[in-house]
Amino acid sequence: MKLLSSEDSRKLFTSRVFGSENKCPANFEEVSNEILKKCGGLPLAIITIASLLASRRERSRNDWENIQNSLGAQFAINPTLKGMRSILNLSYMNLPLHLRTCFLYLAMYPEDYVIERDDLVRKWIAEGFISNLHGPNLEDVGISYFNELVNRSMIQRVMTYKGVYCKVHDMMLDLILSKCAEDNFNSVAYTSEDMTRLRDCTYKIHRLSLISRVDRTTNETISWTVLDSISQVRSLVWFGACKSIPHLSQLKYICVLSFEDRSLIRTRLDLTAISQMFQLRYLKVSIYYYAMLPTEIRGLVHLDTLDVPCGSIPSDIEHLPRLSNLTMGLYEGIGLLERIGIMESLRTLDGFKLERSSLEALEGLGKLTNLRNLKLHTWDDDECNLLEKAKFDAFASSICKLRNLKYLQIKGNHDDKDDILGSVSDPPALIEEMGTKTDEITILGGLPSLVYLKLRVVTCPKEEAVIVSKGLFPVLERLTFISDEGVLAYLDFEAGAMPKLRDLILQVNQPLWGGPTPAGMLHLLDLQQISFTACGNHKESVEQVKLDIQSAFRNALQMHPSPPSLDINCYSRK
Repeated sequence: MKLLSSEDSRKLFTSRVFGSENKCPANFEEVSNEILKKCGGLPLAIITIASLLASRRERSRNDWENIQNSLGAQFAINPTLKGMRSILNLSYMNLPLHLRTCFLYLAMYPEDYVIERDDLVRKWIAEGFISNLHGPNLEDVGISYFNELVNRSMIQRVMTYKGVYCKVHDMMLDLILSKCAEDNFNSVAYTSEDMTRLRDCTYKIHRLSLISRVDRTTNETISWTVLDSISQVRSLVWFGACKSIPHLSQLKYICVLSFEDRSLIRTRLDLTAISQMFQLRYLKVSIYYYAMLPTEIRGLVHLDTLDVPCGSIPSDIEHLPRLSNLTMGLYEGIGLLERIGIMESLRTLDGFKLERSSLEALEGLGKLTNLRNLKLHTWDDDECNLLEKAKFDAFASSICKLRNLKYLQIKGNHDDKDDILGSVSDPPALIEEMGTKTDEITILGGLPSLVYLKLRVVTCPKEEAVIVSKGLFPVLERLTFISDEGVLAYLDFEAGAMPKLRDLILQVNQPLWGGPTPAGMLHLLDLQQISFTACGNHKESVEQVKLDIQSAFRNALQMHPSPPSLDINCYSRK
């Protein structure tokens, strides 16, 4: 374990607790020194305890002394894994009860898995972990729970060009798994032998995570049948290849069902039996499956999330009374549902193709006044033309009616989408996130509530570079910029632009990395983190490319008053 010096330990501790490495009040000096001694110079221990103290609503010396006395004295002399677990356990025991269940649910994920925030929150909601006592909007409450776990350093926030994710430190995951075992909170199976062990257990399994790994000798994945011990399972999450599934109709109490394969090998998945799973609230199938759903699902009256981007669409889907999050039709090129206007409970709508939507459907879109997240897709192919004027006007008119809309993205390469935002005479004032093209930058910059923006450049002459002027994007906190040409010099920040920007996420998809970084980054005074991903056919080694990128960014940021952290990932397509 790498240890910090006493000076570095103090800087890390005080900056996390008080926001500055030089702001520890005099009456806390002695007790903070004793706490630091007991942390033994171990960064994870210091961060965990500092985050615990920072989360306390009231700061009192007596409270700090209680924390100090809870720490073992031997850890300072001989830091051990056992001692570290004791420190992590202290943070866990100080979690409010509503956060403990959300935290323990992370045991459902494999080690080192990057977990999407919004997907995790929807699972929490389906499990009943989110209380409306903390606010009427359950997704907003769930996000606040997520942020509190981040602030307490129980999970690590990860920013990507796709959005907000998190990871769990290996030692924290060990603690979670041990707590889950004590409380029978969930079970994990990696092999068929594990399933046999679960078959013989005497207790009922409430949550089951299957982390399937293909046996290279037999080319088989984990197999199982529904046993008495798992007949009452509430959550079933399957990671990895899935060639056969059990008789789902026997799982009468299941609320969460998820198949999250990332193997890039598309297979068919027969889910017709879900029509009998009347308690189902959440269904997710990754894009690497083609999901066969039942022809009718109106009996699933509790279903809140249906995330099946590649699969058949039930004929009566519009009759689901509580459906809030719908992602479908992405790979089939299906237009909006004809009767989309009656699905008034929808808050998230993703995947349907704009050009193949009927005039009736585009007009009905404006009736979804609860909609917060809208992502439609468009492709320029031989099967469809640009939107007819009537459809174009209907869609622009519908966007104006969605007054609760916070996220809007029209994704694809169709020229028609470039003019849509400019045709929206009265855009929803609450819009916080938007993905679009560069020529609407001035319009977007004037949106008063926009906190996240995603820009993608396919081709762009140098004279049409994205110049972010003073006064634009007054509250923007996160910017994702993707360049398919591998050139970041298109992006230029003038002094006074994006004064609240904290996270800058950059991705280049190119044959060869090379060239300048975005200009004017030293003007982004609140910038805390830059996440950079380079995907291309690199002549040099990936490590050399990474070093070149680090050098370029450090040179560009050397005049920054408080240089942000750099997270750089490089991938070669060779």
